[in-house]
Amino acid sequence: MATLYVRDIPDPLYQQAQKIALAQGRSLSAYVLIMLQQAVEEEKVRRARAKALSSIRRRRRALPSNMPDSVKMIRHIRGENE
Repeated sequence: MATLYVRDIPDPLYQQAQKIALAQGRSLSAYVLIMLQQAVEEEKVRRARAKALSSIRRRRRALPSNMPDSVKMIRHIRGENE
């Protein structure tokens, strides 16, 4: 298993992380490991969503300019004349 050293952590951040870890009954190392795992999973989800959105955008086509107005069509179907 790899070891990760992090330098120059601002004191307030370090102290807050220590408080949270203590409140959760964890060591600081265990807390930071969980946070890192969550961040990696969130990044995977973000990338998957971005990829899906990009795919949708590539497949999207512009409507022809001669398409009727959808609001007018719905009003016509409902019998709501302007």
